[in-house]
Amino acid sequence: MVGLEGDSNRSTKSSFMRLEELLNSYEKGERNFSGVEFSSEEIIGLNLIEIDFSRANLQWVNLSGSDLSGSDLLQADLSNSRLIGTKMIGANLTKANITNSDLSWANLSSANLSRADLSNSNLNNSSLINSDFSYAKLTNCSFKNANLTGANFTRADLSGADLEGLDLTGADFTQADLSGANLQGCDLSEAKLNRVCLSKCQLEKADLSQATLQGVNLEKANLQGADFRGIILKNTYQSEVKISKVTVKISKKKILFVAALMQEVNLKKAKIRNGIFDLANLTQANLEEAILQQADLTSSDLSYSTLKNANFRNSLLKEVVFTGATMPDGSVHP
Repeated sequence: MVGLEGDSNRSTKSSFMRLEELLNSYEKGERNFSGVEFSSEEIIGLNLIEIDFSRANLQWVNLSGSDLSGSDLLQADLSNSRLIGTKMIGANLTKANITNSDLSWANLSSANLSRADLSNSNLNNSSLINSDFSYAKLTNCSFKNANLTGANFTRADLSGADLEGLDLTGADFTQADLSGANLQGCDLSEAKLNRVCLSKCQLEKADLSQATLQGVNLEKANLQGADFRGIILKNTYQSEVKISKVTVKISKKKILFVAALMQEVNLKKAKIRNGIFDLANLTQANLEEAILQQADLTSSDLSYSTLKNANFRNSLLKEVVFTGATMPDGSVHP
């Protein structure tokens, strides 16, 4: 059974232990190896299910191919370790140090990595289904081809992380930091991105349809070719966002904001060419000095929005509602 933080009944070993000693004790039924040190050991391909390595020093250890499912690694130091193909299904890695480690092909499904530090680690091709990364530090991590279905990234630091092309449908990134992250081609449909920092984030060709981005910072993000159909962008900050047309072979791909809910969104000085805003709700939006050239705003609602010095050149404005809006020339629409 995985131990809990602060368990007063647990004895803690603090001495160096050799692999042979560990295996002999484990075979006899011992599971408590809390606080032990296995620096630079080769613990490859072993069955260590439900072992207690809480607060253990496992720096530079090679645990590749081993099975640590259900194990307790609370506050363990796994920095610079090799965990290639390691099974840690349902393991407790709360507050663990797993920096600069190789977890490629590892199975961490349903694992608890809350407040763990995995900075600069390789998680390519790993299985992270239903894993908890809340408050975790994942800066500059690589997640190429990883399975993140149902993963929780609430308040996690994913700045500079590589998540290109992943299926993140419905993922919870509430209050996470994704600044400078690579989300190109990701499926973020129905994702929870409330109060997320996406500044300088790469979102080219990402699918954000039906996603919720309330209070999001998209400053200087690259959103070329992104799909925003049905997106909720309430109170979102998008200063200097550049959203331009994308050429795919011969055809021109447009930016879709169809039926998007964008009340009070800040698009000041944004550049959005070829945007489709059919039926979009932009009430009280700030579009001051924005460039929306060749946009389609048919039947959109711009009531009480700020459009001063906005550029709508060659845009379709059929049946747009401008009630109370501050128009490009500074006048207020009746």
